[in-house]
Amino acid sequence: MKKRSKRLQLVLDLAERKKKQADQFLAASRQRVEQDQRTMEQLEQYMSEYQQGYLGVNAEGCSGAQLHAQQAFMQKIQDAQDTQVKAMAQNRQELEVVEQHWKTAYARFKGMQKLTDKAIDTERNEEEKSLQKQLDERSQVVKSSF
Repeated sequence: MKKRSKRLQLVLDLAERKKKQADQFLAASRQRVEQDQRTMEQLEQYMSEYQQGYLGVNAEGCSGAQLHAQQAFMQKIQDAQDTQVKAMAQNRQELEVVEQHWKTAYARFKGMQKLTDKAIDTERNEEEKSLQKQLDERSQVVKSSF
């Protein structure tokens, strides 16, 4: 029968792979949330710049068709912002789920690591006791032969 620590090492390796996978999921999810924020900031900046240009054009005067086209374009920007807000909310919820998954995977890995270390220490202590017992028996045999 294999030693307990070797059997536990297999489980530890599996837990480590799951933790690494959870690390990757967490990094990807965080990256999506950060990208959402940058995209939203760009949309807000673009809307602000376009509104400033719109006000400048209106002060100079423009045709009804130009005014309608500008308003339609600003509405498209607003729609993009609304869509981005929904995407941000969904990605933040996903991040919370992924963070919880990561915490669970990390805790399992650490638990298995401690259990494996404990098994190794126990086996080492048992080997040392066995070796000491053999040494004691040999020393008694040597003493009794005289």
